[in-house]
Amino acid sequence: MSDAENSARPDPEAEQDLEQAIRERAFLLWELEGRPEGREEEYWHRARERIEAETHAAYPPAQAGHHRT
Repeated sequence: MSDAENSARPDPEAEQDLEQAIRERAFLLWELEGRPEGREEEYWHRARERIEAETHAAYPPAQAGHHRT
């Protein structure tokens, strides 16, 4: 297996950490909004979106190497 294939495979530990972070954030959102029943999926998706947005904001994409001539 090549290095590219290894780097493309998700890290199981990182996936577990992400899932735990989503679970905790979803729970907090649910509590803050009065613990409504039957909206688990909504809170899960909202938590995931927020965590992904925070992650992308913390790690902006690398600048393309434009050379001036």
